[in-house]
This record gives sequence, structure tokens and C-alpha cells, in this order.
Amino acid sequence: MKKILILGILFLYFGNTFGQPERKIPFSVGIAAHIKKYNQKSNQAYKDQDLEYAQFLFDSLVDNHLKGTYMDNFSMSPTKGDPIDFSTFEKPIFLITYATWCVPGVGEIPALNDLIDKFHDQIDFVVLFWDTRESLKEKENEYSQNAHLLYVNEKTNQNSYIINNLKHSLGFPMMYFLDADKKLLDIRKIVTHHSSETLSNSYSIHYNSLSKGVSLLITDLDLNQSETNKENELNEEDKRTREERDIDEEYERYRREKDSIDNQKR
Repeated sequence: MKKILILGILFLYFGNTFGQPERKIPFSVGIAAHIKKYNQKSNQAYKDQDLEYAQFLFDSLVDNHLKGTYMDNFSMSPTKGDPIDFSTFEKPIFLITYATWCVPGVGEIPALNDLIDKFHDQIDFVVLFWDTRESLKEKENEYSQNAHLLYVNEKTNQNSYIINNLKHSLGFPMMYFLDADKKLLDIRKIVTHHSSETLSNSYSIHYNSLSKGVSLLITDLDLNQSETNKENELNEEDKRTREERDIDEEYERYRREKDSIDNQKR
């Protein structure tokens, strides 16, 4: 029954769209249709200790089925104040999902904070914890004040369908990169390294990895801005063309009226 329901939803989204605007496929729909098959194959790959094939399966799922979908709206909470909706963010989004019991690399948070402080004017950095308010408060001072530090408590959250997909389907920690319209550009796993790595090396490893996500968002932002400017230029060119055409028509009317008056005089 569940399979039939998923197929029905997909039919509605992927059906004939001739003459209609582009349909926005929700992330939850895209992943629900493919996660079962992915889990079966990836579980076997990890069982066989074939990490290369497991990574290939993850990349294929993201590239072929999840990129281009749109993140569902859901509610998150800060440590102080009212809950906020994911849809309220207006900039491109760098979303990282964590839990407070995850142990990041020693240089991971310092690298992330430096990128947040440098690019927060252009990107909304959302650090989302699957946890409670009390647990998040213990971590709050570790992160830049320019980060959107939020949490979701599964026991009280009402958006269980998207929370289940974000937390349980792909796991965490995980990075999601979305444009300002909440369109998914990519999903990447956070790099890991041995716990004995030095602070300097750990910082370099994470900064290089995290900065690739920032570059993706900035490049997409610049591309969209360039397309907008080009469209505005074309609109301005079209406007000038119409104005020139109107002037020509007005001049022709003037010539005809003048010729008519001259003929009457003669």
C-alpha cells in the first residue's frame, strides 16, 4: 500500500506538465521513492566493507534523485524565542545537521565559524541539532553568533515526515546546500579523520571541505545574479526598441497630417 501511495504521488509530480509551470518536487517525495532501494544496497556494501561502492551509491542517490528537489518546510527552535520555519530564510542556505553527542573534529567548529563570519552576509548558515533545548544550550558558546543555531526535538515536533527523512534516511552529520528558493544543489557528508589529528591539520581538512560548499553557493548566487542582470538588460533593450518604434510611428502620423494640411492649402 505504501509503495502504491508513493507511486501515486510521483505520478502527480512527474505527470504531463505540457503548458504548465515547472513542478517543484519536494525533497521528501524524491527521497521516499528511492531510499528503500538505496538502503538495501548501501547496507550490503557496508557489510562487505566496500566503502568505495557505498560512497558511489550515496553520490548516485544525490545526483540522480535529490538534486533539484525543494526542501520541505518544517519548524525549528532556537534556545530563546519562538520556533521558526525553514521557509523564513531568504538567502542561500548552508544547512548542517548534528546531534550534541556527535564528536566533531577538533578543527571542525573553528573552521566553520571562520567561514560563517566571512560569508554570513551572503549565506544563511543553519546548524541544526536533533536534540533538546537544554543540550543545545551547552554547545551554544562554541559557535559563531552569526550562525543560526537551532534544534528539533522529535518528541514534540509536528513535521515528522521531513524530520524522519532528514535525520533517519541519510544520517548525520550531513551538509545540505540550497539556493534562496530552497532548491537542493547538493548533499555532502562531513569529512572525518582520526581523533589524534592535530588542531592545525584538522582545521585545514575541515576548512577545505566546508569551503567547497560555500563556493558552490556563491557560484550559484553569482550565476543567478548574472542571469537576472542579463534579463534586465534584455528588458531594457526591448523597452528602448518599443520607445524607438513609438517615436517612428508618431513621426509618421505627423508627416501624414502635415501632408494632408499642405494638400488642403494647395
